Amino acid sequence: MKTTSIRSYYSALQEQFRLQSSILTDVLPHSGERGRNNEERFREFLSRVLPKKYSIGSGFVVCSEPSVPVSSQTDVVLFDEFHNSPIHRELASHVYPVEIVYGTVEVKGRLEKRDLRKIFEDAAKIRALGQYRYYIKYESVAKSDAQPTKQVVGLAELHSAVPPRAFVFAYEQTGWRTLFEFVDSLREADREFAAHIHGLAVLDSDWYVTQEAHAENPPKYRPIEGNALLNSINGMLHSIGSVTMMQMSIDRYYRGDT
Repeated sequence: MKTTSIRSYYSALQEQFRLQSSILTDVLPHSGERGRNNEERFREFLSRVLPKKYSIGSGFVVCSEPSVPVSSQTDVVLFDEFHNSPIHRELASHVYPVEIVYGTVEVKGRLEKRDLRKIFEDAAKIRALGQYRYYIKYESVAKSDAQPTKQVVGLAELHSAVPPRAFVFAYEQTGWRTLFEFVDSLREADREFAAHIHGLAVLDSDWYVTQEAHAENPPKYRPIEGNALLNSINGMLHSIGSVTMMQMSIDRYYRGDT
């Protein structure tokens, strides 16, 4: 029996997504319900293809610094549930400390030019939260100066400024004739914000775009035409795999002055 290549497999999945969105989701009469249906379909897909170390949810991202604004409602949150857990788990959405977040995904049924500014604005908010990631590690320390040979468990706090990775997943787009026109629009929308999009896929056009790190003036993008879904998941795995993860410093959230 001949083994199906991963490229062929993802090509079939991409076509399945297209049919589900254009036929099944469109039967829902309310635009809000169509949007939630597209989000839930993508979350379910990620749960099948990502390693189990990445939990998948939706909600708000916060940090321990009260002066930093909370994120907007986030369609997909990729987070750690081995070492940590969300601060609040409510029926409608969860609240995630930024320390436990690997990445976020904005899901669009139909991506339009007017959406880009909000996408970069939301990504910039989470990137700003990412400056306040604090973790702890346990180590042996002397009980006191008077008893230097007696060891007890102490903890040290570690800081990481590596922000969660930001992704966009669109089922279809309207407003661009070519991939290069699309990249020009991304560059223009990004000028205003200190944001970074690690991967953006548009399924119906079969486009995938990544943003080059530390190239802000102007932002630089790498566009790829073809295999959008495969490139999206491959890029996501590399991006979230580079994010530091360990036990967070929960005391920073539970102190009375925060």
